[in-house]
Formats: sequence, C-alpha cells, structure tokens
Amino acid sequence: MTQSIVSIDAGDVTLAGTLVIPDAPKAVVIFVHGSGPMDRDENSKGAKLNIFNTLADALADIGVASLRYDKRGVGASGGDFKRMCQADLMADLSACIAWVLAQGLGPVYLCGHSEGTAIAPAVAAQTDVVGLVLLCPYLRPGPDLLRWQAQGAEADVAGLTGVTGFLAKLVTKVFGGPMQLQEKLIARVLRSHSDFIWLAGKRVPARWLRDFLTADVAALHRTNQRPTFVLAAGRDCQCPPSDAATITEMNPQAQLREIADLSHLLRATTAAGLLDYKRQLSGPIDPRVATAVCAWFGAELQDKGMVRV
Repeated sequence: MTQSIVSIDAGDVTLAGTLVIPDAPKAVVIFVHGSGPMDRDENSKGAKLNIFNTLADALADIGVASLRYDKRGVGASGGDFKRMCQADLMADLSACIAWVLAQGLGPVYLCGHSEGTAIAPAVAAQTDVVGLVLLCPYLRPGPDLLRWQAQGAEADVAGLTGVTGFLAKLVTKVFGGPMQLQEKLIARVLRSHSDFIWLAGKRVPARWLRDFLTADVAALHRTNQRPTFVLAAGRDCQCPPSDAATITEMNPQAQLREIADLSHLLRATTAAGLLDYKRQLSGPIDPRVATAVCAWFGAELQDKGMVRV
C-alpha cells in the first residue's frame, strides 16, 4: 500500500488531499465531508472525528483505494471556507472525481457522512460514479431537519440539573430556547441576501445555509438508483435514523444497516443527545462501522467480478 499527499486543481482553488493505493486496487472511494470546517480526516477544531482516515485504512486492506481531501479554506486547501456555498462543495467534489478517474484506479464510489450524504448523490447524478455509501443520511428539508434537531436539544436542556442546568435555563430565558433560535435562524437566513448574518452574538454563514435550507434532498435520493449502502445510527441526534430507511426504500439497489447504539459521530453511546459528544470524542469510531462498510464493498466487488485475489 502507498499513501501520498496530492494536489487537485478545482478551478479557483487548489485542494490538498491524501491518496491511498493498495496493491492491485479494484475500486476507489472519495470521501465527502459533513458540515463545518472539516479536513481530510473529517476533523475540525474541537472535534477530532478521524472517520475518513480510519475507513481509508480499512478499505485499503480489502483492495479499495481512496481519496480524502481538506475542504476549501481548511487545512492545506486554498480558498475561503466562510464564504463557501453548496455549489462550491459540489464543484470541488466534481474536480476530485475527474482527477481520480484520470488515475485509472478502477470504478469510483463516493462515501458521504451527514451533509456529505446530500452532496454525494447530487454530484453523482452529473458524473461517472458507480455507487454510494451514505453514513447518517437525512432526507427531510433543511428547515424540518433543524426543527427536529432543536426538539432534541430542548429535551437535553430540560434534563440538565444543578449549576449546569441553572445556567443553561438562564441562557434560554435571555436568548430563547433551541426551537426559538432555530426558527429565528431559518427566517433570517431565508430573508437575507448577504454572505453572513448575526444571531445571538454569533456570525452565521448565511450563504451556505440558504443552500442547505432550500435544497430538495428527497429528490436527490429519489433520483439515485446506483448500488448504495446506507448506514443509520440509532442514537443519531442530528440526522433522523428513520430517514435512512426511507432513502433505502426509494432505491431497489440500496442496502440498509442500522446500528442501534451508534451516534452521529459513529461512536457507541447509550445517550440520545449532544451531551455525550465530549466523552465519545475521547475514543475512536466504532469498529462496526468499518466492518459494515467493508462487508458491503466486498459483496459489491464480488458482484462486479472484481474480488481481490
């Protein structure tokens, strides 16, 4: 296996990434990040997920090459992350697909996590992509997804006790509860025409959020009829696990796997909300994730007559 640092021309920016090539590769996967300033390993400040590098190593063991890259404006990639929109994310992924196809590493698959599960099928519809892996996908419109997340956050706040609970409820009285803040955010972003807005003392990337709120994600999944592996996290508080089942029903070539005690961070948990995230991030992703993804790829490559000898 070889691992090398690569540069990819994406038009107005140069993207930096890591290419992993096993001996005699049978296929290649490009990883597609979730929301936020994520690097090639799907890490950001304060949130070291280490999802894509972990999966890349596991896939290499079964003969699948991979490309993972820093988002524009993150890590070693050029550009301005704060002014990015979903069209930029799609253009960058398209450039990566074209670059990988030129390497001749075999058929191209996309593996998206969270927001990446919407970006991946959108770009796949316009490019030469054979199949998809969707980790913690969502189906419902952006406004409905934010409201669903807010309901969970309100339950988290209501369950807090002691000094932490007192302070959280005090903040809620001053700025409004999670649901109130989400409704304000949705309304203000959809009315805005600028790159940023201010809400509760924070600068919010309105340009990206407008794309997120208005995207027809259901149509993207309905159009996708490629071989697709869908992984649902039963303890996901950011993307409803039930959406994964609906996505699978839309595609006769899709396969669903739900891990009941898995969180959106792809870690095992017994908690239902965000409050357990700090503990989860102290450890690696659950090994069942890589096992499930590799099992699907093994069957997929066998169906296409590309089993590694």
